[in-house]
Amino acid sequence: MKKAAYILFTFILLVFAACQSVDHAEKPENLIAEDKMIDVLTDLLKLDAAESFSSIEYEKREVSTKELIFKKYKIDSLQFVKSSEYYAEDFKTNERIYDSVRARLENEKNVLDSLVDQEREEEKAERAKKKEDKIRSLEVNKKRDSSSGRMLIKPQS
Repeated sequence: MKKAAYILFTFILLVFAACQSVDHAEKPENLIAEDKMIDVLTDLLKLDAAESFSSIEYEKREVSTKELIFKKYKIDSLQFVKSSEYYAEDFKTNERIYDSVRARLENEKNVLDSLVDQEREEEKAERAKKKEDKIRSLEVNKKRDSSSGRMLIKPQS
C-alpha cells in the first residue's frame, strides 16, 4: 500500500512539474551580436583572471572590470544580461560562442607562450655570449701574463 501511494504521489508531482509554463527569454531589441558577445566574454574572462591573480591591486585602485568592458564595447549590464539569457536558451549558439571564446583564449595563450619561450632563448644566448666573452678575456690575460713571465690570471669585469 505504501509503495502504491509513493508511486501515485510521484506521478502527481511529475504531472504538476510538467504542466508548469516555462518562460523563454525573448530576443532583446538591443541583442549583442554573436561576434561582439565573443569579444566581450573573452575580455571579461581575461580581466577576471587578472583580477583573481592580483586582487589586492584591483581593490586598491577600485577597478570595476565589467564596467571597463561594457564601456569599451558600448553596452550596459542589462543589455549583457538579457543577451546572455537569450543565447543561453539556444544550446548550439551558446556552445558555439563559448567554443569560440575558448579557442581565442587558447590561441592568445599559445602566442604569449611562444613570446616567453623566445625571450628565454634570447636571455640564454645572452648569458652564453657573456660567458664566452669572459673566457676569451681570461685567455687573453693568460697569454699576456705568460709572455711577461707571470702566470697570473685575473678576470676582467
